[in-house]
Amino acid sequence: KDYGISYEDGRKIVDYCRKAKGYDQQLILQAAQEVYPEIAPYLFLNLTTGLGYDRMGKIPMQRKDFQGYRRKTIETYYRYMVLNGKRIV
Repeated sequence: KDYGISYEDGRKIVDYCRKAKGYDQQLILQAAQEVYPEIAPYLFLNLTTGLGYDRMGKIPMQRKDFQGYRRKTIETYYRYMVLNGKRIV
């Protein structure tokens, strides 16, 4: 809701990320790099595989902060998809 996306729509976007291939995965990584370059690999891994914060190793921030950047990455990726004419929700 922080970015104008409902919880249900957020779930749909995350489900889409899990199934993403090729160019869609590139957009996810690009969104993660735009949001926070230092943790972009962790954000990408989380969104494309579902691997949780605790299972990814040493992320240089607290869980709550990571989740905030994850939400911002989801919003940024959704914006990219809209710009490309591929509405997910």
